[in-house]
Amino acid sequence: MYHRICLLPIVLLAIGWASAGEPAATTPAAQPPCMRVLLVRNETGQTMTVTPDEFAKLPQATVRDKIPHSDQDGAYEGVLLSELLRAAGVAFTDPSAPDKKLPASLRTAYVLVEASDGYQVLFSIPEIHPDLGGRQVLLANRVNGEPLDAKLAPYQVIVPGSDLHARWIRQVTRIMVQPATAAPLAAQNVPTSVPPLNREPNGQVFLVGTGPGDPELISVKAAALLKRADVVFCFSWMKDEVAPFVRPGVVQVASPLLMGGQYCGQNPDDYSGDVAQRVRRTNDALTQLKTQIETAISAGQIVAFADNGDPTIFSPWGWVPDLLAEFQPVVIPGMSSFNAANAVLQRGLAGQGALILSSGGDLGRADPQGRLSGTLVFFTQRVEIQKLLAQLRERYPADTPVAIVCDVSYPSEKLLRGQLGTFAEVVAQEQLPLLYLMYVGDGLVPCPR
Repeated sequence: MYHRICLLPIVLLAIGWASAGEPAATTPAAQPPCMRVLLVRNETGQTMTVTPDEFAKLPQATVRDKIPHSDQDGAYEGVLLSELLRAAGVAFTDPSAPDKKLPASLRTAYVLVEASDGYQVLFSIPEIHPDLGGRQVLLANRVNGEPLDAKLAPYQVIVPGSDLHARWIRQVTRIMVQPATAAPLAAQNVPTSVPPLNREPNGQVFLVGTGPGDPELISVKAAALLKRADVVFCFSWMKDEVAPFVRPGVVQVASPLLMGGQYCGQNPDDYSGDVAQRVRRTNDALTQLKTQIETAISAGQIVAFADNGDPTIFSPWGWVPDLLAEFQPVVIPGMSSFNAANAVLQRGLAGQGALILSSGGDLGRADPQGRLSGTLVFFTQRVEIQKLLAQLRERYPADTPVAIVCDVSYPSEKLLRGQLGTFAEVVAQEQLPLLYLMYVGDGLVPCPR
């Protein structure tokens, strides 16, 4: 028999992408940390994903040093970088050599550590291995017995005894071992499976949605276009995600200054201080990007901007159709985190009253019974979650259902549930990642039959 599901108020806060599968509701104390996985790649190209629980099972270590920009001593806890790489399969010794020396493949290799915003730091292999005369370089997740704060989490590299704190890279999400003789961006022969292109006199620009994270959620059209592209721009976190769909050597990591396009094309004279400098750097990055596109198009090449989710729904590349209009970009839609998050909660929004997509200012309007009868969707990466929850508590009943979906459609996907009146305590116990969605409203539970 068909049963009608009543979907009433829902509020969605989306800072990213979405997924599938709905874990059972848990109490706040039982809920696992909500955090992106750490990606570690060894010298052979094999990648290991490390969740917070798996990180805790690795050999733990503590190093001590001054906390930067303070007079406090810090006892940093975590895993030595050498031990983490060993767990990922890095062979620091050659079993066939009598003296167990460092294998030749690692003598000129380097370790690339990358943060969530694209910031990168390099280490040599001997530098990070104590047995080879290096320091006890630590990947920390705690300091003085407490988890790292949000500005440093999920992980921070600690280089004890070094005053060059620019190498104490924070918000680490990827660690890769790369042989120095390799040329990861060098052009290679096109696989025979890729059909030859019928070149037009001028190239073309595409804005391509690849889905919210799960590689199987990309459309057939988007996958085919990426395979044909000569240049693919993406932000740092997407390098591994687009790799299966592109030819070797075509990916170029875009400047994080272009993310969201907030300052693209702005006049720096309208700002002051650090913001004015950021506007200038952003415009320089935009000019450089346009030059690259012009060069590619004049050579008859296909240029693609690869984007998570759908490129027209609160996308970091959403500014491309306007600010790069001179190149007449073609948009290839993709599945948004909005769609995938609805699938996680098994809720459809069509026909359930007004639907509002908000960047954070519109909190909806209560019905005569004090409930939110429509659907309000927040898309923002810079929301202050506790402040938003306080505003919602002032407007809606304490028993209003709430759910947060972290890293939806990624392996690290997590689902948290609660009620508006107490959800602030639930959130306070979690380290939320950059990418998450929050639903608030009566529509999170089915209507009685």
